[in-house]
Parts: sequence; C-alpha cells; structure tokens
Amino acid sequence: MEFEWPAILYPEPISLKQIIFIFMTIGYFAVALPLVVQHKWVEKACIFGMMVMVISPIDITLFSYTNYKGWIRGIEFGVIDWLQLTVLYSMMHAPRWQKHKLYFKHDNMIPMALYLGICALTIFTSAVPQFAFFGTMQTIRGFITFWIAYNYIRSEEDLRFIMFCVVAVSIYNFYQVLMDRYVRGIFPPRGAFTHQNSLATFQNYYNYVIFAMLMGDNEKVFDKTNKLYWFGLGAGAFCVLASLSRGALAWMILGFLGTVLISFFLKHRKKKKKKKLKALGLMFLMALPAMAVFIPAIIHRFETAPKNSEEARTNMNHAAGEMGDDFLFGLGLNNYSFGVNNMKYSRWLPPFDRGVVHSLYYLHYGEMGMPGLVIFLIMTGGFHFVIIRFILKRKDSIERNFAIGCLMIMISTMLVGKLEWNWRQVQMMFPYFMFAGFALSLARVEKDREKHDKKEKMRIAYMFMMMSKRFRKK
Repeated sequence: MEFEWPAILYPEPISLKQIIFIFMTIGYFAVALPLVVQHKWVEKACIFGMMVMVISPIDITLFSYTNYKGWIRGIEFGVIDWLQLTVLYSMMHAPRWQKHKLYFKHDNMIPMALYLGICALTIFTSAVPQFAFFGTMQTIRGFITFWIAYNYIRSEEDLRFIMFCVVAVSIYNFYQVLMDRYVRGIFPPRGAFTHQNSLATFQNYYNYVIFAMLMGDNEKVFDKTNKLYWFGLGAGAFCVLASLSRGALAWMILGFLGTVLISFFLKHRKKKKKKKLKALGLMFLMALPAMAVFIPAIIHRFETAPKNSEEARTNMNHAAGEMGDDFLFGLGLNNYSFGVNNMKYSRWLPPFDRGVVHSLYYLHYGEMGMPGLVIFLIMTGGFHFVIIRFILKRKDSIERNFAIGCLMIMISTMLVGKLEWNWRQVQMMFPYFMFAGFALSLARVEKDREKHDKKEKMRIAYMFMMMSKRFRKK
C-alpha cells in the first residue's frame, strides 16, 4: 500500500478534560456499583439512560485524530459505557439476578462472531491499523449493547418498561425538534443529531416498534396503554416529517404498510381487527394537518435536489469498489476516508467531497472486502430469519407485536443502507443491536411468561377447589 502520511493527521495528546472525565468515571463507579446491586430502580435508570445517551452522547475520544474524516476518529468512551458496565455488573452480582441464567449462545451467534473476527483481522491488513482498531472497538461496544439487551428482558413487565423508554425517547426527540425550530432557529431541525437524516432514521426505528404495539397490543383504541403509544407515535412521526428527509418519509410509510400487512395476515382476535381499522382511520385523519405543513417543503426538496449529488455517490462507490478489488479484506475498517484522501483512490473525488461513501454495502466492500460484505449480509439476514420464524410460529401476544416492530427495523436498515452509511454511527449501531438483542430474546421471554400464566391458573384452580370443599363441609 503506497501512500504519503499527511501532516494534518496526528493524534491529540491527553487533555485536562479527559483526565477529569477519567476521575469522574472512577467516582461514578464507586457510587453506582453498590447502588445497582441493592436497587432495581437504579438498573432501570441505567437502561433508560443508555437509550437517551445514544441520542445525546457525553464522552471523550482518546488518541483522537481530529482532522480525520472517517466514521470514527479515536477510542470513544463516555456515559453510555458507564451505564452499560453498571448493568453488566448488576447482572453478574445483584442477588435478584442469581435466579436468572445469563445467556451467551443465541441463534445468530456464529455470524456475529465471524463479523467481529473480520473487523479485528483488518487491524493487521489495513492501510492504517489504528483507524481499524478504533472501528473494531466501536463494534465491540455495539455487541455489548446486544448482549445486555438479549439478557435484560425476563418478563412482560420488563418488555413494557422498554416500551415506556421507547415512547419517552420519542418525546425527548420531539422536544429537541421543537427547540431547533422555534428557539435555536435551525431548519430543517436535527435535534441532538449532526444531520437531519440521522434524526429521521433513528426515530423511524422507534416509530416502527410503537406502531406495531399500537396495532396489536390491546383491543381498545384509547385505553391507558394505547394513549401512551398514540402520544409517542405522534411525536415520532412529527420528527420524521419535520426533518424533511425524503428517504426517511418513504421508509416510515413503507414500514407502517409492512406492519399493517403482516398484522392482518397473522391470526388475531376479531375485536383487534376492528380496533386496527379504527386506529388506521384515526391515524390518517390526525396526520393530515402535519402533512399539509411539511409535504410542500418535502416536494420542494425533491424538485431542487442537486443533480451532481447522484454523480458524487457514484464516484464514491467506484472508489470503494476499487479498494475491495485491490485487497481481499479491503483497505481496512474505518480506512475508506484515508484511501480517498491520501492514496490513488483520490482521483475519483474532488477534494471537498472526500468523506465516507454513502452506501453501507460499498463501505463494507471497500473496507472489509468481499468476505466482510458477505458476513455482514449473513449476520443481518440472520436477524431477519430468526425474527420472522418467531413471528410465524407464535400466536397473538405482546412478544409477537414487539417482534413485528423489530422486523421493520431490520428491513429498513437494509434499505436505508443503499443510500446512507449512518449504521456505522453510534447513534444508529447501538439501537440496531439493542433491538436485535431484544428481538432474539423474545422466544425465551414468551416461554417464561406462559409458564408463569400456567402456574397462576393452577393456583387459582387450587384455591377454587379448596373453597368448594369448605362449602361442601358446611
């Protein structure tokens, strides 16, 4: 690999701010670890905090190459890692977790292990090993999120708590969008994200789950739980519309249509079918005012989209394709930007447009070669397979409804990946693996719930039998 190291790329030294953050980390663990062992509410606060901190990360970047244009510039460590490690400690040491088995094996374990292995392998085959190391560390953080999610849900109560968090995060995003529009003067609003497309893609993840639960959880349109779902869905849909993201609006509509088709295809009670039709009608009427406000602006963006945008995307894909052709395992994880700025691949792009290739698939091919791309497709396809199998085998239940929403997340990620690379961002990767972990745990959760329901029925039957004996004696 021939290249000349640019003078502007250098790791920043450890700063006073980072040293202070490290001491804060030590202080946090000294307080949080004893508390989380004793109190379940601390653990729940950490789970909720993990979902919020993904949106508004508070962290430091060690050995940061600030001028690098790749998708990660150093070793990131922050509050979300505090919370993850706190939950891990609770699972391993809290007395309430001693009766629960921690699971390491799952149906998509081998593809995930192979994917992580290829990420690590590129450290040794890449143009710049430290950049590949940074990318591998971020992937490991995503896998930790998956493992926590896979083991966290143990009952219907836990699943409903996760839904509460999903709705709360959607409302938080809604608040940030309103602040952008009416206080900060930013339009299109992007909330706590760096770009409105990331905001819309992230929020669609949550919208799919809320919509699936709204359609299938309860038989009434406006019971106590569904009112919460309505509020969360309205806030989330507003965020997507306000972002003026053409693709995100299309994915949201397609995701909702997919959920409707799946939910009507599957068997369910007649009352729920009527409820779904009512909910869809109400949703359409409630969406009209927002659509009347934002659709003209979205149409204007379609009409005024720059023609050279498509040409730039094509050239980026050509550069990534050449990297994958030249090296079996690509140029190295997180090395695409280095290649188009400092190697022969720079001929494809002008100096001002040498960031990250937009296509997630070309990014994998350029950085990890054909083996990396194939394993990525197998891994993500494995999540699809496991979730679809669960949905088809199960009867109407809260777990199946949640799984439908997770399936829409997996499908939309694959579709969005043709146009956006943002799955590599912490704000996309962590929620993706979190919902994947939740989805793969649902079969176990449903089995435990059915056991609990069976025991409850037996208990009630036993009490009824004992009462009957007493009446007979009298």
